[in-house]
Amino acid sequence: MRTTRSKVKGLSDSMIVTRDETPILTETPCNQVGAGMADVKQIQDDGQSLDLPSPAGLYSPRTNGRFDSDPPYPGTCMHKVLSVLLLAAAILPATGFSHAQYTNSVGVALPPDAAPPDQQVFRVMSPEPRSLDIQINLYDGESTLLPFETLLIRDELWQPIPGAATHYDVSADAMEWTFHLRPGARWSDGRPVTAHDFVFAFRRMLDPANANPYAFFYYDIRNAKAISLGEITDLTRLGVRAVDDLTLQVDMERSAPHFPHVVSFGLAYPAPRWAVEKHGRKWTEVDNIVSNSGFRMAEWSTGSHMTFVPDPMYNGPHKPLLERVIHPFRYAAAQTVLAYENNEVDVETVDISDMDRIERHPVLSRELVKTPGRTTWYLFFKVAEPPFDDIRVREAFARVLDRDAICRVVLRGAAAPAYSMMPPDFKEYNGDAMKPYQAFDPVRAKALMREAGYPNGRGFPRQEMWLRAPTPSMKMAGEAIQSMLLEHLGVDVTVRTLDRTAYMSKLYNWEMDFGFLRFVADYMDPRNMLDMTWHSQPKGAGRHDWAQPEFDALVEQAGAELDPVMRTDLYRQAEEILVKDYAAAFVFHPLTLQLRKSNLKGYSRDYDGIVGALMYSRLYKARE
Repeated sequence: MRTTRSKVKGLSDSMIVTRDETPILTETPCNQVGAGMADVKQIQDDGQSLDLPSPAGLYSPRTNGRFDSDPPYPGTCMHKVLSVLLLAAAILPATGFSHAQYTNSVGVALPPDAAPPDQQVFRVMSPEPRSLDIQINLYDGESTLLPFETLLIRDELWQPIPGAATHYDVSADAMEWTFHLRPGARWSDGRPVTAHDFVFAFRRMLDPANANPYAFFYYDIRNAKAISLGEITDLTRLGVRAVDDLTLQVDMERSAPHFPHVVSFGLAYPAPRWAVEKHGRKWTEVDNIVSNSGFRMAEWSTGSHMTFVPDPMYNGPHKPLLERVIHPFRYAAAQTVLAYENNEVDVETVDISDMDRIERHPVLSRELVKTPGRTTWYLFFKVAEPPFDDIRVREAFARVLDRDAICRVVLRGAAAPAYSMMPPDFKEYNGDAMKPYQAFDPVRAKALMREAGYPNGRGFPRQEMWLRAPTPSMKMAGEAIQSMLLEHLGVDVTVRTLDRTAYMSKLYNWEMDFGFLRFVADYMDPRNMLDMTWHSQPKGAGRHDWAQPEFDALVEQAGAELDPVMRTDLYRQAEEILVKDYAAAFVFHPLTLQLRKSNLKGYSRDYDGIVGALMYSRLYKARE
C-alpha cells in the first residue's frame, strides 16, 4: 500500500514517515515559526501572564523523516539556541558561576543550577491505587502511570512525540499504521522490549474476560469491537501484529487519523507476558512489577506512599533528572494545602475554596499557577425514562443555569461558562455558536415545564443529583444548581455524593437518573470528547443512555475523515445535535489551580498542570 506524507491531511509532518525513508526536511525561518496558529490562550506561570499558542498546528519540526524528539520545541530555531548557549558559555566564568555540575545515578548530567542528586526528590500526592494494572481498569490507578512508557507520549501541548516507538509509517488512507520500536529498549528485569509485548498488551486490553472499561478506546482497530463484545473469540484476529521484534503493525476498521493521540494515552504500553502469566493480577505489585519507562517502582507502603527511582535499564530519550519520585497517598482534601506548606509535597492542585487564604499569603500567592484545563462539567439525564425522556424538561433544566453567576461567584472566576461539550482550547470549539440553545432563560424554562405538565414544579418527581467525590467547590457548584432549579422551576433536588468507584459503577450501569459530572479530555481530538462520551453504547460500556442515530453517523464519518476542514465541520454538526437535543446541560470549563515550589524547575508551560511522562523526565530541583 502506498504511503505518503501529504495525503493524510491534518496530521503533523513530524508524525509521518514515508516508507522509502527519503529524507524530507522542513525549514522554517525563525520569524515565521508559529505563524498562522489558531487563537492564543493565556495562562499564568510563575506569577506571570503568558501567551501560549493553541495546540492546533503545533508540532515538532521534521528531521530526516523522524520525529525531532529533543528540544527545541515549536517556536525556537536550533541555530539561535546554539548561539545563545555559546554566548552563555563564554560569559559564565566572568559571572562567577562556579557550582559543580552533578551527574545522577543513571549517568544523566544535571543542569548547572541543579541541587545535588540527593536533593533531587519530587513529591506529589495521588490517591492510593487499587492496582497499577490499568490496562485492565484505568480507574484502579489512573493517577500512577509513571512506570510505563507508551508507544508515543505527548508533549506540553498534548501532541504525540516518540515514546517506545521512535517513528511510524502510515498509509495514505490512515488504515495501516506501522510503529518502529527503539532498538535496545529493555524491561526493568533486563529482557528486551519487543513488538510481541505490545501485541500481548492490546489483546489483553480487549479480551472480554478482563471487562476493561476503556476497551472502546481501541475500537478503530480491526476486529477490536467484535472481540471486546465477545462476537469474535479468537484474540489473534485482532488487527495488531508483530512484523518482527521491533516493528508493530496496526490495521484499522476505518481510517483513523487521530490514532497517534490514542497511542500516546497512558494505556498503550507493552505488557510483560511472563510476569502477567506468573503473577496474574498481582503482577504490578512491588515485588513482581516489571516496567519499561525511565522510572521503576522501589516501594509501595500501603496506606502511606509509593516511591519510584530511575531505571538504569532505560535507554530512551526521556531519562530522568530526578533521583526519586514519591507519591504520598491523598485522603483528606482539606489537608492538601497544609501538606504543601509543611514541605511534604512540591506540587499540589488546590480547590477554589482555598483561594482566599492562598491569595492573601505572601509566599503561596507567588507560587500559585492557573492553567486552563481540558475539562467540561455538565448535568446528565437518563433520557430513556420519565421525566427526562421529555426534551422540554431537559431544556428547562439547561435554561435555569445561571452559568455566569456560578463561574463568577461560586467559583471565584476560576471557570468559564460552558454551552457545549468541547473546551475552548480545542480548535474545533464552537461553544459561542451553541450558546443560544442553552443560554440562561428562566422565563422560557418555566413555560417549557408548564407544557410538559409540571407547572411550578407541581407533580415533578423528587430528584437526586449525583456528584462523584466532589471537592468543596464542586459541591458548592452542585448546591448552586440545586438552588436554581428550586427557585426557577420549583423542582426539589437532593444532592447526593458517592466515592469514585461506586459512582462509576452506577454511571456505566445507568443507575442514576440525574447527575453533575465532569469529563476530562484523554487526548486532544474531538473524537474523545464527542464520540467516546456520547456515541451510543450498550449498558455497561457507555456513560449515558442517550442515543441519536444521526449523531452517531456524523461522529463515525468525522472520525474517518482525512480532510481537517471537513472533519471539523462534521464534528460541529454532531455537537449541535448533542446540544439541541439536550443530552446534557453544559455548565462550565474550570481552570486548574496549582501550587508549585519555587525551586522546582523544568515544569513546562502546559495547559493542564498535569505531570506527564515528558514532564517527569525534565523536572529537577534547583539550588536554593
